[in-house]
This record gives sequence, C-alpha cells and structure tokens, in this order.
Amino acid sequence: MKAAIINDFTKGPEYGEFPDPEVKDGEVELHVLAASVSQLARARANGTHYSATNTLPIVPGVDAVGETSDGEHFFFNTSNPVYGTLAEKAVVNRRALFPIDNTADPAIVAATANPAMSSFMAIKERVGEDKVRGKRVLVLGATGASGQLAIPISIGFGASEVISVGRNPEKLAKLSQFGVTSTIKLTDNDDQLKADLQQIGDVDVVLDYLWGDIAATMITDMISQRQDPRQSLTWVQIGSMAGQTAPIKGSLFRSMDFHLIGSGFGSFTAASLADNMPTLLKMITDGKISVPVTTFPLSQIAEKWNDYGDNRLVFLP
Repeated sequence: MKAAIINDFTKGPEYGEFPDPEVKDGEVELHVLAASVSQLARARANGTHYSATNTLPIVPGVDAVGETSDGEHFFFNTSNPVYGTLAEKAVVNRRALFPIDNTADPAIVAATANPAMSSFMAIKERVGEDKVRGKRVLVLGATGASGQLAIPISIGFGASEVISVGRNPEKLAKLSQFGVTSTIKLTDNDDQLKADLQQIGDVDVVLDYLWGDIAATMITDMISQRQDPRQSLTWVQIGSMAGQTAPIKGSLFRSMDFHLIGSGFGSFTAASLADNMPTLLKMITDGKISVPVTTFPLSQIAEKWNDYGDNRLVFLP
C-alpha cells in the first residue's frame, strides 16, 4: 500500500510503498478516507511523545476516518506502534470503530475529533461535569485548535463564563464568536498579566494547553489574589506547548483549595474514551463544533508535513 513512512525520527515522513497490515481475529480493514496531523501524531512521528516506539520504519498518524468494504464510515484511533493512519489502509479492532453518518465530511471529522477530545475528556472524566456546570472556566492557550474547541465544549457542559488566554491578538479577537466572556493577551509584562487576572475575578477551572513558566506565573498570580481560599481552583494540565516544566512553590498547594491534575491518554482509560466518543462525534457531525481544515493528497506528505498554517492539516489517501 501507499503510505507516509518515517525512516528517521529526525526527519519528516516520505511517501512510498509499505507492507499491507495483517488482519487478525477481531480486526477490520478500512480504506482510509482522511487522516489528520495532530500534535500527538507529530510527537509520535519524531519520537518525543511518551507513547512513541523505538521501532523504525513506521507509518505515522493516530486517528482517521475510514470506510469498510461494505461502505460504512467510521472514525477510529490506533495505538499500533508500526501502522498509523497516514496510509491507504488501516487495520483496527472492531471495538475501536465509531460509526459516523456517511454524509459527514471525513476531513472535518478527522480534523476535529482529536483536538476536541482533549477538553471533552478533561471535563467529563477528570474534572467532572458538576464542577464545570455554572462555574467559570479559563482556557490557557485558547488560540490553538484544541484551546479554541475547549470554549464551546465548556459552554456545552454548562460553564457560566469562559475566559480565553493567548498571545495572538488577532486570533483572540475572533474567539467572541464561540461565546467567550473575556480575553487576556499574554505578554512578557508580568505586572500587566497580574492586573488582567485580577480584573477577571476568581475562576474555578483552568484548562491548560501551555504549561511551562507561563503556567507557573499564572498559578502564582491567581492564587495570591484569590478572594476566598476555600473556593476550589482545579488546574487541568492538558498540553505543554510552552514547556515541559513549571516551577511551582509547594506553599501554593497549602495556601488554598488548589487541585493540579493532568488529562491525557493514561489518566483516563481506553474504555472511558470509547464510552464518550459517540457523544463527541455527534457534536461534530451535527455541526456544533469543528475546526478549519486544509487538505492535501497523501502523495504530498513530504512537502506539506511542516505546513503550520492556522488550519488543521488533513491528508487524503
């Protein structure tokens, strides 16, 4: 089959021939219709993600929309260390297939499911719907695809307000269409950030896609200005776009009701993800959430792999 192939973790994928995957008991072969390039897919492809394999060569890609031999369309994830989704064919366990309406755009579903999954699962499985309903949510890193989707998803779970934080002022300005209450532009001026955080008041939940020094600064500023130390603050660490480490003083955990938790594969089970996927996919196929998409033929994978435009990158085998 034709596929994107990683032969060296320090280089991008090449387009070429790769052996067809073997279909084992309980598995189904699908023709891949659309496969997206998520941050997770990139991290596995360059060997930096904790779930990456040391085996080479591999086909990158972690999720896609595919079609079975009888014409049914499914969204699916794969954790196969060798056979990813950026190929003409994929073999998936039947229990990992999630049916979607055949009229839905495969590229939109493939592009949206992974980034939407991050905030959906963070709220549903890690924070708890009851701790978001009627509460104030802050999205740190709201201008990326995942952060942008976290806005309508938080509102869908009943958040009373959503505050968006990011560096790009043009992108922040566009977030009003998704229902944000207010925005904060990140700068290198710590005094300004502290003042901005004071003006938005005390939030209840933070969905953090950045981490790094900026998260440490914000945690310190938010806690130091909190009006009621008994009001719970739940900080959900989802992504690390600004750095893998954040220097946080231990005294902050003792000074108030502060909860720091993580959300990602491993912090919730595959079974819980499977239970929640139909609801999430229906939100996408019903048009309630989506991300802008740019599509290319899979044959252009080498030239377009590093296309970091604002749209989600999707390849069509």
